[in-house]
Amino acid sequence: MILLSCMSWGSSINGNSESEITSKIRKRLKFQNDSNILRFRSCIDLIEDTENAIISFSTYGIAKYSEKINDDYGEIYIRLYGILNAIYLQLNAIIEIYEICKVPNKNLIKNKLKAHKIFELRNIMGAHTVNFEDTKKSKEKTIISFRVTQMQLKAKGENLHAVDNLGNVREYNLYKLVMSYNRLSEKLLYDACIDYMNRIFTSRDKVNALLLHYELEIFKNYNYGRLYKNDKLLKADLKKIKKRINADGISIDKLELPIEITELFGYKVIKFKDE
Repeated sequence: MILLSCMSWGSSINGNSESEITSKIRKRLKFQNDSNILRFRSCIDLIEDTENAIISFSTYGIAKYSEKINDDYGEIYIRLYGILNAIYLQLNAIIEIYEICKVPNKNLIKNKLKAHKIFELRNIMGAHTVNFEDTKKSKEKTIISFRVTQMQLKAKGENLHAVDNLGNVREYNLYKLVMSYNRLSEKLLYDACIDYMNRIFTSRDKVNALLLHYELEIFKNYNYGRLYKNDKLLKADLKKIKKRINADGISIDKLELPIEITELFGYKVIKFKDE
């Protein structure tokens, strides 16, 4: 990771003792005290760990496609709560990076991250479902409880419903929100890296070399949506079914398949009708 490389890029760090090496790292990173080194590393590790959760969600959503017609709601809830809290952990690690590295506008970045709709969704469905503090309609805090409707828990969570204790419904597109959060967090981390490297490296050549090494000379968002595999898994499964049916001498075009099979996990309906 580019931030981790800042600790040693371009020169070795040697010393006669652990404290001497720690002191040199602290000076290299321009930290005020030695404890910030571990705080810095903790943030990097957390960002990397939560990124693995985000990649898994981007690939399979909250339910990996299976040829078995069975909704494992236990796994669905684990993945739903998991992705929401992984993002919450990551955005706080990003805010902490801005604080430790003294990147300007930390409060602005904090407000920008917490203003994202995914933060509200995390609080409603992944943290404060029964005691959500709503301040949108008035300056005074109003405590609201929510129920998450199970029938909308499809793979991408494109139509999640949270019903409050007054009967109001809030709708969320989980996959779209995660993709949007990814674009925001990537840009904020990139900007933090550029600002920080320009301050700790005396040579612009080192900054350019590091960016070139990671192919980050020009910022470009990664398209996490391209990772999604459930549609491909379904398509491959349907091909296998069609192949088995044709092997038995039956024309699939003459069959009527239950809509429930293809609506599983929220896919577009694929229905074969008699002509």
